[in-house]
Amino acid sequence: MPRINTAIRSVWGVSEIGFSIAATLETTFFLFFLTDVAQLPLAISGIIATGASAVDTISALLAGVFIDKCHFKKGKYRPWLLIAPTVAMVFFILCFTKIGGDVTAGIIISIGYIVSHFCWNITYAGVRSMTNVLTDDPSERAFLSGRLGAGASLGRVISAKLVPLITTSLAAVVSGVYAYSICAAIVSVIYMIAMYISYGVTSGYDTETKSEGKKISFKAMGKNIVTNPNLIGVVIHDILRMIAFYTVAAGTAYYAKVVLGDAAASGTVLMVFFLGCFVGSFIAARVAKKIGTKNATLIGVGGWAVICVVCFFVQPGFVALNVLLFVSQVLFGLAYGLSANLYSMCATWSHWKSGENTIGTTMSIMTVAVKLGVTLRAMILPAALAAVGYVSTNTVFDAAAVAGINQVYFLLPFALLLISLVPLVFLFKIKDADVVRMNEEIAQKA
Repeated sequence: MPRINTAIRSVWGVSEIGFSIAATLETTFFLFFLTDVAQLPLAISGIIATGASAVDTISALLAGVFIDKCHFKKGKYRPWLLIAPTVAMVFFILCFTKIGGDVTAGIIISIGYIVSHFCWNITYAGVRSMTNVLTDDPSERAFLSGRLGAGASLGRVISAKLVPLITTSLAAVVSGVYAYSICAAIVSVIYMIAMYISYGVTSGYDTETKSEGKKISFKAMGKNIVTNPNLIGVVIHDILRMIAFYTVAAGTAYYAKVVLGDAAASGTVLMVFFLGCFVGSFIAARVAKKIGTKNATLIGVGGWAVICVVCFFVQPGFVALNVLLFVSQVLFGLAYGLSANLYSMCATWSHWKSGENTIGTTMSIMTVAVKLGVTLRAMILPAALAAVGYVSTNTVFDAAAVAGINQVYFLLPFALLLISLVPLVFLFKIKDADVVRMNEEIAQKA
């Protein structure tokens, strides 16, 4: 198998910058668009947001199955980097339209959401499947994984400023729905260009044979998931740590309002939070090369957990909080940047164990873990806020409210992170050196 070239080293991860910019429009403004711009009834808006999101979680897994069952003359995974983003653009624009009456518009928007996200999920799984296709060297796979994590983190930083700027600028030129439709087209073009760049630099790598791509059965796909203890451990670990990540991200607004006494400070805190994750992801491959992917992940997640406890007892001010959060996310970035590599190692193990190459299905589970993390966070965070007696209408908060938010912001993530280490320690048994041996044995059997 060829090693990654200079072009790949230079731009790998740009796909995640493009994806983050497009996804920010949806995660930040979609519900607002439905209720305040398209002016759909709250009942319809709620059905669209919750129903489409649930279908999206299911489609994330189906995307991997779809990839494993299809094959093109120019490869199994790489062509999706051209096809899926192009199709996604048309349907993503439909997410930000209002055609016909409320019910008709709701149906069209729902179709646009489901199809565009299915295409996103295919691309997401396809890019991560390329980690196994581009190289069989563990250190290079860790590098590719780290760049994906770094790209995603950097994309969040850029999109936090860029997307609101685009929507605000368009709103001054065109009114209502059209501003958001045009914005959806703009971010989709950015997303497409990012994917096209990734497609271009990987020319000549995705060379799997057509016969191998067609012989995989649905039974083999399912079996490779449920009989892989390494994958089960990684998925449980990933879901728990992503709940912690999104809890802190979403909880920052409450912490700034209640504890810091300055709601506007949340923007700066979040920016520092994401920058730290970018730095950690960027250096993840170097750390993994020295101590191994599993050890780097354990140190990263465990290190963040320790800082959570420190913050809870120290109760830092604004500056100290930003410093500690930055360090915590540099540590977590080590784990986040190696996410794709963990799943890649699990995919290699399944291929080695069963003789069936179900990389697409395995890598798509990474998407499912992220989406479940977001969904469960949406359930856990409101419940936690209610448990500590948070009242949104209050402008002044007593010591009990401050203590409660501190628990939600620091102790809840600490507990989730600590528990997440258990399945990784006891179920994930693959060492980086094992990947080389398994790939050699797979090649001998081919």
